[in-house]
Amino acid sequence: MHSLFWKLFLTMWLSIVGFSAAIGWLNDKLAREQWAEQPADSFARGLTRISQRAEQALQIDGRKGLRDELLNIPRMTRSHIYIVDENNVEVLGRDEALNQLVERRTQMDEVVYEDAGGRPYRFYTVNRSPPSTILAPGPQGTALRLAAAAAISALISYFLARSLATPLASLSKASRRIAAGELGTRVRHTMPSRQDEIGQLAVDFDVMASRLEAMQKANQRLLQDVSHELRSPLARLSVALEIARKKGAGHIGSEIDRISLESERLEKLVNDVLGLLRESSEPLSRLEDDIELTGLLSDLVEVVNYEVPEGKPGISWHPAGPCEFRGDRELLWRAMENLLRNALRHTDPDRGIELALEIRKRKSKVELSVRDFGEGLPASELEKIFEPFYRVQESRDRGSGGHGLGLSIAANAARRHGGSVEAVNAPDGGLVVTISLPLTAAS
Repeated sequence: MHSLFWKLFLTMWLSIVGFSAAIGWLNDKLAREQWAEQPADSFARGLTRISQRAEQALQIDGRKGLRDELLNIPRMTRSHIYIVDENNVEVLGRDEALNQLVERRTQMDEVVYEDAGGRPYRFYTVNRSPPSTILAPGPQGTALRLAAAAAISALISYFLARSLATPLASLSKASRRIAAGELGTRVRHTMPSRQDEIGQLAVDFDVMASRLEAMQKANQRLLQDVSHELRSPLARLSVALEIARKKGAGHIGSEIDRISLESERLEKLVNDVLGLLRESSEPLSRLEDDIELTGLLSDLVEVVNYEVPEGKPGISWHPAGPCEFRGDRELLWRAMENLLRNALRHTDPDRGIELALEIRKRKSKVELSVRDFGEGLPASELEKIFEPFYRVQESRDRGSGGHGLGLSIAANAARRHGGSVEAVNAPDGGLVVTISLPLTAAS
């Protein structure tokens, strides 16, 4: 039982019920020590005394005195005594109730009394258990009091637990949405009347979310501005290089080639940054393409393998059955392409890499894994490699043309589809990167 609501509810409810049970048991025990007889015997003795008083009232004041005496008896007790006059009429007009008792063959004691004028009155005393009330002593009364306490405390505990657990559940849901990148999420409107600590927590949460959203927008705007500003000098630099080549640079040809290479790398970096910004800012509603993942991966393997040097194994891929999925085709293509190219850069060229697709129906998810046969990574670096611009071996990544963005793009694509990405070292060497995507969105 991990729900805060049920923990609060059961804790409060069982505490109140336990306290009521203890008090009820103690009162019952103390009361029993003071009883001279059982409640049923006491009730029968009380009926006898009532009958005697009714007889005296009948002798003194006749029918009127008898009626007044009966009306002074509590209603529940009065339902055990019926008195019929010489005309066979019940003195309080309860003839129908008496007839029902007779039809049911209810056991009744009958005694005949006469008034001062000698007119007979038949007294009927019903032989049945005394009425059980919530205030009555004995086990029945204790059980009724305990049942009432349990019902009332359950109602109070329910509303109190809900008032505490519901806003916390809203905060938890909102925090998960913030973690998923939906920085426009707010919670104060879901609890406008809360003025306590939970309400203040909701206000502070919204302030935090607003600042995070503003910071993200500022960072995106800065990166976009910088990336766009870099494109103009890059374009001019490319034009200048072409002019220099046409004029015949002669002895500086190698330097011009170096400038051209660095220019291409810088342009690729700008394109990667813009791509990452575009993917992280696009609305989630775009994830609506019907995709056959097996076919998509097969097409991608064919494209990437085309660039593998002849005689090298490249990508090992054994397609399984079809796998239908709903999402963003272009986003998934770029994510898997980055994983494959990153693995090819770092694997043993003579062993290539392995691509696998596995459907886990019990967990309602699909796993796409890419394995290389390189040196692997230190355990402390396995989570950091998905951060933008993070590189474990900077010199090697520079030599291979990496900028530390490929894995970030893959991780962002997984998160936008409600999934996750994980990197682990294979037992026999190499790195395995797995993207897990939920099949709840599958068509």
